[in-house]
Amino acid sequence: MSIAFLLVLLDFGTPASPAMGGWTAVTPATLAAAGVPGWVDAMGLTAQDKMWPREVENTSAGRMDPPPVYTDDLTRDAVMGTAPAALRVPLPAGEYELWACAGNSLSTRGVLYDFDLSVGEARTQFQMQGSYWFETRKLRFRTAGDATIAITPRSRWILSGLAIYPVSHAAEAAQALAATEQSIYFLPPDLQAEWKEQVKPDPLAQMPPASAADQQRGYLVHHRHYLENVYPATNPYPQELNPTLRAFGSWGEYEPLTFSVRALRLLTGCRVTVSDLKGAGTIPASAVDIKAVQYARSRLNYTVRGTFIEVPDYLRPFETIDVPADRNQRFWLTVQVPDEAPAGLYRGQVTFTPADAPPATVPIEFRVLPIRLRQDPAKSYGMYYRDPLEQAAAATDDYARQFFLRQAELQAQDMNAHGTVLNVPLGAWMPVAKNPAEPNKWELNWDLLAQRIDRCKRYGYGGPYVVSINTGDLYARHMNGERPGSHLRGVKPAPPAFESDMTSMVSFIEQGRKERGLPEFLYYPVDEPGGTPDQVQFMVQCLRAIRAAGARTYVTADPTHDFFGPMKPLVDVWSTQPFLPSHEEVTRDMAARGVEYWCYPNHVNGENDHTTVAGARMTYGFGFWRSGFVALNPWIYSSSAGSPFNNLDGSAADFFNRPGPDGTVWPVPMWEAYREGWDDYRYVYTCQQLIEEARKAGKNQAATAAQQVIDATWQAIEVKAKYKLD
Repeated sequence: MSIAFLLVLLDFGTPASPAMGGWTAVTPATLAAAGVPGWVDAMGLTAQDKMWPREVENTSAGRMDPPPVYTDDLTRDAVMGTAPAALRVPLPAGEYELWACAGNSLSTRGVLYDFDLSVGEARTQFQMQGSYWFETRKLRFRTAGDATIAITPRSRWILSGLAIYPVSHAAEAAQALAATEQSIYFLPPDLQAEWKEQVKPDPLAQMPPASAADQQRGYLVHHRHYLENVYPATNPYPQELNPTLRAFGSWGEYEPLTFSVRALRLLTGCRVTVSDLKGAGTIPASAVDIKAVQYARSRLNYTVRGTFIEVPDYLRPFETIDVPADRNQRFWLTVQVPDEAPAGLYRGQVTFTPADAPPATVPIEFRVLPIRLRQDPAKSYGMYYRDPLEQAAAATDDYARQFFLRQAELQAQDMNAHGTVLNVPLGAWMPVAKNPAEPNKWELNWDLLAQRIDRCKRYGYGGPYVVSINTGDLYARHMNGERPGSHLRGVKPAPPAFESDMTSMVSFIEQGRKERGLPEFLYYPVDEPGGTPDQVQFMVQCLRAIRAAGARTYVTADPTHDFFGPMKPLVDVWSTQPFLPSHEEVTRDMAARGVEYWCYPNHVNGENDHTTVAGARMTYGFGFWRSGFVALNPWIYSSSAGSPFNNLDGSAADFFNRPGPDGTVWPVPMWEAYREGWDDYRYVYTCQQLIEEARKAGKNQAATAAQQVIDATWQAIEVKAKYKLD
């Protein structure tokens, strides 16, 4: 393909980093001259370069992993700055499209890239949080000759590549730039042949026949319950076509509604709007959040490589969206029931309006229940969490600091709206002296720790808090610099001085906690320890040392394994992936020894599969109720080993929610199912409380009838260690 129409191809980087073939290198020292593109002023510009290999060694786990981000000669390097900058480009008079690529291939903390790229009045914005996040943008402009591209940062800016071409060649340019786009959002072209797509089998082999009206407008509208996944090629059943959306909710409750569009041809510029819902009162349209389900290519689990499946992945806000031919696009509506809404049936509609096809309306019937759900104080919904407050503490400019503080608050509000408290884990992470002869000098960022706890208290959680501690460095101090691998791979029993040091470290934290009046800490020395004799013996040493400081212990392991037997007398909180042991064993052990059982159900958090929506609701609702466990603390609210919008790079797929570029939360369906499970449990608990109140009021017949429903529900639940697709 001829690319002569690509009048400007600029690759930004260091003097030593190679430019993409056919592209012109631009370094911080490249100044504009007659007929030569470059910077108007090079003051304050810097550059970086990091080319990732196709595999990187994971020394902790003892394996080779994909890199955190796939790079090529364009994305490996970049020029960046913190002050406004301008790039002058020689051009003939005409109308052009500018394509820009920006991102960071290095690991960073507290860094925010938020800047505008503009030519005259035409403007586009980049927003990227720190590491391994790449984006591309386009803008169109006219010039009477030459162009000055202005870069206006709010925090920092970074550029990897830039192309300019006539608008008349925009389609050809898109093809020419496709390889770089695929490297960012999919895989580099040289790796794509090594990966195979696994297509989800569809029980309905053929599409139902489209009516004449549907054929004329160019799409079908259908509905399937949100607990069932709708894939890009899922065929709707005839009874799912032209639906009415129905749901119910209590005061203050959030409730999902979904519908899907199957395009019979390309639909462009599609909008979705919702009316007020009218009944005895009004649920305003502003109480209904509308998002599009974003499909994404995902690995099947941590370790499987070479196979991906396109799945419904996260829910994103949108103004307009295109729907390709022969594909589904699902839309996710979340109704928040107003506190003052009178009980009864409410009706309204949602309207799907393409720019190039007639609109379709979908009726909504929503019933408001005259109750407010109650929370069981004996149960805790927690969350592993990587806190933006830590990014705010590391930020080097006030704009970035305020961005991460706002993001932390938005995430706290979101977790609170999903029934979640931030109880796992807080990091009491301290540097450990490497020389055993040095006196113990423990240091801890108490201000950050207290800031996190204060925020938790504001949202209703007062403890206890799980606190991770720096076991690895402490071990290395006593083992000639050796460090244990992931899950204690390669660990050996440590000398007695290790235990003494760990007791000293925990005692230091406990003293500071008590002096500051902070709630109880549960100490978390190692994540998911292995079960070999040496690993178990080392865990015994850690737990014994923590207990010697007068503190309680927290262990992520399955106590039904016999090899963990030596640890059992030293464990105060067992946090397990499955609901094991059984309800009877859990309640008996908690009553006899005061031990607690928590669950971190990775199988419904996105770690292994992004589609276990039904299992997520069951786990967080009826399964939790039936288990006897006292807390749920899933891994993890939001975490990316690589790009947050590419599930094929990095050592692990992404979990739960995505960070919106503007700091808002882009949830995944499993996160919404988490809330629905929390609601299920609250319905049960509310009913149980009302039964007690009815008996006290002498309404025994009503109480007995309600108790029979509770008992029948209890018996109907199929008890499982793990709920996934059911």
